[in-house]
Amino acid sequence: MSNHFLSLKTFKKILFYAGLTLAVLFVSLSISVFLFKDKIINQFVQEVNKSLNTPVTIGKMDVSWFEKFPQLSIVFTDVYVEDSQPGKYPLLTANTISFQLNPIEVWKGKYTIRGLQIRDSETSLKIDAHGNNNYTILKENKDKKQASSGTVSFELKNVSLQNTRVHYINIAATEDLMFTSENLVASIGTTNDVYNINAEGQLTSERINIGTGTYLANKSFMIETDLVYNDRERNILINPSTLKLRQSSFTVHGTYNWKNENLIDLVTEGENTDIQTIFSLLPESATKNLTKYQSKGDVYFKTKLKGEISKRRNPLFSIDFGFKDATIFHPEFKTRIEGASLEGSFASSEISDPRQATLVLKNIKGSLNGESFAANFILQNFSDPEVMCDFKGRVDAASVFDFYPVPEIRNVSGSLLADVSFEGRIGLLKKRATAQRVSTQGTVELQNISLLYGDDKVPLQNLKGSLQFSNNDLALSNVAGELGNSDFMLNGFFKNIITFLLFEDQPIGIETDLKSEFIDLNQLLAIGFGKPSANKEQEYNFSISRNINLNFNCDVKALQYKRFHGSDLKGDLLVKNEMAVSRNITLKSMGGDLKCSGIVDAKNRKAIDVVSTIRLNGIYVDSIFYVFENFQQDFIQDKHLKGQAHADVNMEMVLKPNLRLFPETLIADIGVVIKKGELNNFEPMQKLKRYIKDDGLSRLRFSDLKNEIHIENKTIYIPQMEVRTNVTSLKVSGTHTFDQHIDYRIITPLRQRGAADLEAKDAIGDDGSGQSKLYLKITGTTDDYRIQYDTEAVKKKIVNDLKNEVKELREAFKNKGTQKKKEVELEKDEYFEWDAEQPQ
Repeated sequence: MSNHFLSLKTFKKILFYAGLTLAVLFVSLSISVFLFKDKIINQFVQEVNKSLNTPVTIGKMDVSWFEKFPQLSIVFTDVYVEDSQPGKYPLLTANTISFQLNPIEVWKGKYTIRGLQIRDSETSLKIDAHGNNNYTILKENKDKKQASSGTVSFELKNVSLQNTRVHYINIAATEDLMFTSENLVASIGTTNDVYNINAEGQLTSERINIGTGTYLANKSFMIETDLVYNDRERNILINPSTLKLRQSSFTVHGTYNWKNENLIDLVTEGENTDIQTIFSLLPESATKNLTKYQSKGDVYFKTKLKGEISKRRNPLFSIDFGFKDATIFHPEFKTRIEGASLEGSFASSEISDPRQATLVLKNIKGSLNGESFAANFILQNFSDPEVMCDFKGRVDAASVFDFYPVPEIRNVSGSLLADVSFEGRIGLLKKRATAQRVSTQGTVELQNISLLYGDDKVPLQNLKGSLQFSNNDLALSNVAGELGNSDFMLNGFFKNIITFLLFEDQPIGIETDLKSEFIDLNQLLAIGFGKPSANKEQEYNFSISRNINLNFNCDVKALQYKRFHGSDLKGDLLVKNEMAVSRNITLKSMGGDLKCSGIVDAKNRKAIDVVSTIRLNGIYVDSIFYVFENFQQDFIQDKHLKGQAHADVNMEMVLKPNLRLFPETLIADIGVVIKKGELNNFEPMQKLKRYIKDDGLSRLRFSDLKNEIHIENKTIYIPQMEVRTNVTSLKVSGTHTFDQHIDYRIITPLRQRGAADLEAKDAIGDDGSGQSKLYLKITGTTDDYRIQYDTEAVKKKIVNDLKNEVKELREAFKNKGTQKKKEVELEKDEYFEWDAEQPQ
């Protein structure tokens, strides 16, 4: 027992003295560091400067015993290392650089750097157009004995980089690389200019630009790498190393040599890869809508980069990828592709030359919600693409849009049965002369497709029919459906359809027949040219595309536009060069029928020229006023009128883009006959009771009324016409302006004279038949007018002048209209031919 007690007491003494020795040693070393700090720093700097070629600026230098105990740390703060090229440019800037050394060796005057910590640094490595680098900052010492006797050496077992950025530019090889790391730890072993480097940590490739291509932008990896850097032979050997991205890992191995030429041979293979990871490696612009898609199953990925990197040459780059029996889905959507397989590859003999690139996606198979499909796709030469592809299968439309939603399209149903193929160089489609050398073949059956489109949720329902591709053209066979309130059936051809869909500013030729039970023009115009607005000036923005070439025959049972209702519409419509022509449109409306021809010229985006001829047969006059909203006036309205009009109308006018009239441009010549006419409760007629003693003026019924009315300069010119009514026989003439100024002249029989008539003696005359006539005039505005006696002098002048003016205006208009009609007739046979030449 006593021996045991003595042994424990002895052990405590040993511990005490050992601890005391260590404490004395630690205090002694600390005091030594403090006392000899300046000497240590100066000697270290002198030794380092012997090996440096470029200036180094240091804000503060210190020696720390506590930073990496038991190692001694020499700490530099605010470090600036200049590069080796002419001019003052930084090679390295750092907030802190700390070197770890053995304190015993330091006392002996030997500085072996065993650890290195760099914080908040940025390194700029550059090779200019002549192949000169900016990082040759160490002096070349040819005296090997002197070199071996140097007091500064490296045995780096612990290198830590925190918040570091490295920028590498090789102008000669057109390379621009940027890497950052929040935390990277490495160990470096050196033997005869050969450095064995093992590194582990986080690395982000902000960009890797080689030639004109950008790769792996903003991708963050966890790395475990084993590198061998041979400074004398100027090469790097990458032993199998691991990069982890998301849940996937990639094995990388290969070599990079730059002693005589820049040669790379690098292989990357994916393990536990999924399509989400593969998408993340591709440019964001191409995959931003795909990155949320996920996969289950065997997905493989392998890349090779091999060859010379120089200004004149770039290495070969290839990718092999694919999946087998995979399931592809979006976590937010129910639809998924199951049993999917794909064999893919991308290869380019020169990575920066898109002309050498080929993309192959073959044996694409899968099942989308139970509907199987198969496809292949090959693209060669990304600068002037040549494509070969095919697709075969039945596709449920709802499943497609559930799998890949399009925001403008909702509530999709129906299906597509497709068997189509495409082969040819895309560039050939840019010219009509070569487009037929591109082969597009196959059919698409539309099977009751329905959907809602746009913010207004416009319904397209029950779309069915057959589409057949023949090279660059598309044939439509019984393609029928309902668009909003309108229904349609189309049979015909869409010429140049592939070119039109693939390229901007390309023409399309449409030759088709339309049959419809009902067309709602209000809704179709709103869909095609913009929604109606409370501001009527912005209601539509009508235009005719210069790329539309249309030969259109229609048979419409009924249509509606605002208050206009028509039926049995038949005729043709020809469109080309931003112009539309119809030579024979017939329809029934407003109790009768009408026939019209005309030309619409929409070349001027701000003014649409219209020239037309219209023949009315038995149209109800009150319906005309109602449909055209009483022509925006309330002086004479549909409630005042009855009768049927038979008329021939020739007119020219200019419309605004919202299809409203520029009033000053309207010129019209109207030859009209009104049968079974009535004028009821028309205020000016009732005010004539003072001059015509008959209570029947409130309801005038008249026999056939004939006249030739002319409209020009915002004025309606009404030559003198005789109106035989149930009350009396009147002669009426005058003018009515668009701003509602009126000047009407009325001649009525004077049935009896009285004392009250004496004041009208200057307005009474004889027309040669022995019948006394009373001459009246109605002047002012439709809101404020007055009825007065017309004197003999004024009467004769106005009647003669008005007749002459109307005659002159009508003749001028007829000459002008004839010229326009000749233009239409001249061009009607060849104007809308589908030309062989197209804009390039």
